[in-house]
Amino acid sequence: MSSTTTKPSIIVIPGSFTPLAFWVPIIADLKAHGYDAHGIELETVGRRDKAPGLYDDAAKVAALASRLADEGRDVVLVPHSYGGIVACEASKGLAKSVREREGKPGGIVRIIFVTAVVGLEGQSVKDVFADGELDFFHVEAGYMVMDAASSAAVAFSDLSPEEGLAWASKMPDHSAISFTQSLTYGAYKDVAVSYLFCEHDKLVTPEVQNKIIAAMESEMAGRRVERHLVRSDHAINASHPKTVVEVVRKALGDVE
Repeated sequence: MSSTTTKPSIIVIPGSFTPLAFWVPIIADLKAHGYDAHGIELETVGRRDKAPGLYDDAAKVAALASRLADEGRDVVLVPHSYGGIVACEASKGLAKSVREREGKPGGIVRIIFVTAVVGLEGQSVKDVFADGELDFFHVEAGYMVMDAASSAAVAFSDLSPEEGLAWASKMPDHSAISFTQSLTYGAYKDVAVSYLFCEHDKLVTPEVQNKIIAAMESEMAGRRVERHLVRSDHAINASHPKTVVEVVRKALGDVE
């Protein structure tokens, strides 16, 4: 991939509670490496009059991916955490293999999950986790309200307590319904999959990540998830942003 014309468009999808601003430096770095990189501000992050859900987030991603595909672009999704289930749902009808059969240009060619939550069709984020694993927030008027100190210790564990708390304190409330709505499309059945596996993640733990990958592979007709193991906590965008860019470039064959 030596020129920008041969590189795919990238759409970064943040996780729950996470404003896009947390990912802007990574998007800028991808652009510096010649990628047409974009980011999505999730509808479920931050309070609104009526709490949006998973399908609202997916529709927003799908609208951008569809526009890029119609321009003939290959599209790569890079979702973090909750963004994983959003990416799958958003890919419905947009996989390049599906669009080619319909005589359409472009499409989604790969998803690079970043310690992401993905389920089988019919599963929600809540279904993927065992009871008690999501205990760093409480629900209030349709929104999950995070305890910043608890979140800092779990999600930002590679940072100092002060740094972690500074990041966690900037995270808005997140729509509760998004964690209970079920996935209707397993994009991994039609799209190549890479997974940035965070070995020190205390939120989406290695055990959960392994379970997620095994579930995807059970639906992939013998294909495998390409794993990229890194020593990082959950909030790799904060603690190791250069690693995210490096893994994305490796997954896309830009570097060895």
